[in-house]
Amino acid sequence: MKINAVRYVSEPPVTPFAPTWDFTLANAQIDIDLDKLKDLILEKEVEIKEKFVSDLNDGQTGLGTDSLTARFKYFNVLKWNSPECKKLHESIREIHTKYYDTLVGGDIPPLKIRCWANVLRKGEFIDKHSHAYHPHTYLSGHFCVSTTNTSTNYIPPYTDWGDDIIVKNNPGELTLFPTWLPHYTTKTEVDEPRITIAFDIVPSEGCLHLDEDNLVEL
Repeated sequence: MKINAVRYVSEPPVTPFAPTWDFTLANAQIDIDLDKLKDLILEKEVEIKEKFVSDLNDGQTGLGTDSLTARFKYFNVLKWNSPECKKLHESIREIHTKYYDTLVGGDIPPLKIRCWANVLRKGEFIDKHSHAYHPHTYLSGHFCVSTTNTSTNYIPPYTDWGDDIIVKNNPGELTLFPTWLPHYTTKTEVDEPRITIAFDIVPSEGCLHLDEDNLVEL
């Protein structure tokens, strides 16, 4: 798997009070049957939305409680019994290992992952949000299943509007980024649904607040 990575590092501070940052975005093209994965997600969307109708939270995405995204804590795509989901799981593990070895090195700690799907229809977009920023915050990512002329835009810390990092959504591409990094998407302008898969990787010792039934080992 060829991984492309870009590291964003602040200039060295001149004063003891100047802000600093250091983060890396990585992406890789994954060979998965996207049509089968798309059909599976659309089939599961109907089932999940009918089954879970209360205690919903769209994660500050602005998609509302009628969305599949608002049920993210009730299902895990990586638990679905399909070759495509198994391949995605393996690919996330592989890109994470290379990311960790390059930036940190040493033994990888025990990790778990929660993973959900997003289905956006014409006119919809995901608002600016971040997945978490607590002390155990680790890495997140998304995988593009079916996208047409949209992008995911990342907002570096301490920057002005217009300095966003714009990443075009290419079907079959997996992106890894720090969980705390704020991001949003552009509007879906076509009739074909925009379908993506998102995930959070969490240290096993830091996921006690999460539902174990919704987690899998990385």
